[in-house]
Amino acid sequence: MKQLKKLIICFCLIFFPCLLIGQYLPSRNYSTKDGLPNNAVRSLFLDSKNVLWIGTENGVSRKENGAFINLDDSDGLGHNSCWDISQDTNGNMWFASYGGGVSKFDGKKFTVFTTKQGLLANKTRKVFPYKNKMYVGTEQGVSIIDINTNKVVTPKMPSHKEDFICISFFEYDGEVYFTSIFDGLYKIDESGKYPKIIPVILHKNTYCLGLFGSSLYSANAGYIDKFNILDIKKAKCTSSKFGKSMVWQFAKDKRNSIFAAAWGIYNPDGGLYRIVDDKMTDVSAQYGIDSKVLLNVVYDKTKDILYVGSNDKGIYEVRLDRMIDYSPFDGNSIIDFENFDKRKFILHNKGVTILESNKEIIKKISLSDFKKVEQAYLNKGSNIVNRQGVESRDFELNFNIKADGIVFYEMVKHKNSFWIGSNIGIFEINYLGKIINYVPKHSLKFGFSSNDKFIETITYAGVRVYDDIYKLKSTHYSKFEKNTPQYIVQILNNKDKTYLLSVFNGLYVYHNNQFQSYLADGIWKENKFKHITVNDKGQLILAAEFGNVFIIEDTNTFKVLKTISKNKLVGKTILFLEAYKDCILIGTEKGINIYLNGKFRLIDQEQGLKDCNFTTSQIFDNQLSLGTKNGFYTVDLDKLLKEQITVSGLDITKIAVNNILVDQSNYKWFKYASSKLVRDYQQNSFSIDFIPKGHPFPEKLKFRYRLKSTNRWSPYSDKANLFLPYLPFGDYAVEIEVFDSNAGKSNIFKLLDICVEPPFWFTWWFICLIILFISGIVLYIINRKKNIARDKASKEKQITEAKFEALSNQMNPHFIYNALNSIQDYVGANDEHNSTLYISEFAGLMRKTLKNSPKQTITIEDEVEYLESYIYIENMRFKDRVVSEIYLDPSIDDTVLEIPPMLIQPFVENVFVHAFDESHPSPKLKISFEMVNEKVLECKIIDNGKGLNAHKQSKFHVLRGIALARERIILLQPSNVDPIHIQFTENDGTTVTIQLFF
Repeated sequence: MKQLKKLIICFCLIFFPCLLIGQYLPSRNYSTKDGLPNNAVRSLFLDSKNVLWIGTENGVSRKENGAFINLDDSDGLGHNSCWDISQDTNGNMWFASYGGGVSKFDGKKFTVFTTKQGLLANKTRKVFPYKNKMYVGTEQGVSIIDINTNKVVTPKMPSHKEDFICISFFEYDGEVYFTSIFDGLYKIDESGKYPKIIPVILHKNTYCLGLFGSSLYSANAGYIDKFNILDIKKAKCTSSKFGKSMVWQFAKDKRNSIFAAAWGIYNPDGGLYRIVDDKMTDVSAQYGIDSKVLLNVVYDKTKDILYVGSNDKGIYEVRLDRMIDYSPFDGNSIIDFENFDKRKFILHNKGVTILESNKEIIKKISLSDFKKVEQAYLNKGSNIVNRQGVESRDFELNFNIKADGIVFYEMVKHKNSFWIGSNIGIFEINYLGKIINYVPKHSLKFGFSSNDKFIETITYAGVRVYDDIYKLKSTHYSKFEKNTPQYIVQILNNKDKTYLLSVFNGLYVYHNNQFQSYLADGIWKENKFKHITVNDKGQLILAAEFGNVFIIEDTNTFKVLKTISKNKLVGKTILFLEAYKDCILIGTEKGINIYLNGKFRLIDQEQGLKDCNFTTSQIFDNQLSLGTKNGFYTVDLDKLLKEQITVSGLDITKIAVNNILVDQSNYKWFKYASSKLVRDYQQNSFSIDFIPKGHPFPEKLKFRYRLKSTNRWSPYSDKANLFLPYLPFGDYAVEIEVFDSNAGKSNIFKLLDICVEPPFWFTWWFICLIILFISGIVLYIINRKKNIARDKASKEKQITEAKFEALSNQMNPHFIYNALNSIQDYVGANDEHNSTLYISEFAGLMRKTLKNSPKQTITIEDEVEYLESYIYIENMRFKDRVVSEIYLDPSIDDTVLEIPPMLIQPFVENVFVHAFDESHPSPKLKISFEMVNEKVLECKIIDNGKGLNAHKQSKFHVLRGIALARERIILLQPSNVDPIHIQFTENDGTTVTIQLFF
């Protein structure tokens, strides 16, 4: 039986090649329309930073971030026809040109080597680095260049009839080997002072070499010679031959698959080949390569990408990670997927196809097969549903539809069967792919409940639930009942509940043999849905076609756990909804939105989804199958959801200041070589181009910036450019946040420090100079004002002292005048004793007056002593009848506290002159000094004389004395504006109060 099965399979493989579903890898073609300088690609090279260099017939190009930076002879390249590219151990790039020698690029400038510098020929084919040397293959042989000194050495070439074209190099066991197209394999012996060329295998036609392990592949005309390098070392030069076409370059990926870029020149057998077990398999179509003239192939192991160069259509970029495979499926439109064990059941517009896990087709059910089953059912005379029945009022079956008119709606898996709805009825298929049942029902959407009942939805006539679908025994639910499902688009079982989705009436549930409308019962107000699925936690995920996505819990109680806004999705129309592990996969016309823990990723045509008009979806194990109208995709979900490579840094490629480019001397390796840019205040508009590094999908990047860490971020843009016009002077630490929608990550990078210098009037030195100047002026003004104030105060003091002395001088004559009158009275009365005594006392008083008069203040002790002398003299005239008393507050230190001299005397004088006469019975005088508070001294002169009457009689004299005393006090104490108060009483005396401030 097993042998029979094998024979059948072999027969199918021989006569029905379509029985194997071809898988196509995501690929992309770059040509001159994308920025390449020429579509004739002569060389490809990945440098130490994983940057792809492309040598063309019209210059060299670098591919970074999906863009091309081109170099030609105007930049210093020796010749535009670049046939090979390599990098030496110092990091310098080398370019072999066909006609212009070899060019060395150190990141800033080119150094060109031609025959003038000792190169063997200007037509060069290959450059090969080893240790501190660069080996150059030319049309006439090999030249060797020291990468440090640039010294060129050319060993003597073997004799040859034609051009000795050195086409390929490799190194093994510390020795460098090369091959000539027409003369065979040689090695370079550098053990002596001068290098020597030693023949190894002399045979004709070698177009490239590839050493993988111990296997040496040598491309010949129409086949490959495979040698063992160990045998070659032992001088055993036998080879095995296989393959076809002419290979121009080999590459090996991390899966140990060897690829060969071939161009048959005169035969149309070129393309990309994969070599397995010494067999060449053309994989051009599978990898999306439509050119037959391929000259080079290189492999990027970091990104798992194969780059293929052609001589007519530019380069091809092929993703080998097999994250996404595409099956054209003969252009059939996919309607639905289901699986059983490892088999995949595909419902499409031409029937059903069953695939094994290896993509082998094991069964096909055609349209005619379905039509035959329907006809067989009708021929049996089975009980056909009444065409006027309520359930077929709008979509009645038409048994006259031919096979090519069959339209399929969906495929529903139930236990070990698959139920397929169509416009000619419902069919049941078993897991072997045999149609085992037919039900004459026309339903756009049907399904099975969690308790295995068949649910038939009728668009305008309610729902039927069948206890036995085979016998058509059902219960009808009228559409006029509020809980009857209407306009159902999807049915899902979750645990013991069956959910039915309506595009107009929200969510329904079938539980315990009853329908319930969440919208009608007020449980959930959402009324439009198109997709439903369930995650690993048993939570429901629902989405409207043009709306939000909801995650809900409906176990014991209903609860909306999360709402994913439609504004967060890329795309306007939700085409499918799936859940895998902790992720939600939301398909739109733009691609697959992956939602995980609040973050989004996007998978679209850049990763291989060229057709995003999805018709259906299904997850089998770890694979997502996506149907389209022209085939289907198979997505490896584990690869899809693994940690993705994202941007590792930013390089500035161009800076323009006020629309003038920054000089190229500021750049190295095509990037701005400094982390800072300084310009004056008039050069303050900046345009900055930058390139993200280390990521595989440039179209998935969005950028936003801020000038300082305290600023807000700008809106996101997909342009890798900043335009910063008219920046005010200051320092700016420009940061870029890069959001990678492929990786679902954001990273912040410091791009550049920009210093816009202020105008000179805002510079620190100018401001300091101005501050010093202003400070000098202010200090000058302050000092001048101080000097003026000092001079003014000095003059005022002099004036005050002069006035004070003048007042004192006014008072002194007045007192002397009165004293002389008294002396005159004594002399007139011939009173010699009293005259002598008076004159003696007067003379002592005068000495005190002369002593105190020049002073502004004297102590209270001196003033009291002076008053006692004066009272004694005046009392002599009154025969000592005036009883006098001087009271001093004990708190007063009379030896320290000072008052103006002769301040009290005028008021005492007025007492003796005007208060008393000879008829006064008992004249009294009291003088007191008391501290009213800590800073005010109060002096009182109290008499019991005539009081008001005396005041009236001597008004002029009293007022004049008070005025003089007040003026003296105010001169010394300007704030003491009212220092003297006089209180008169009728015949009861006078009280003079003087207040002095301290």
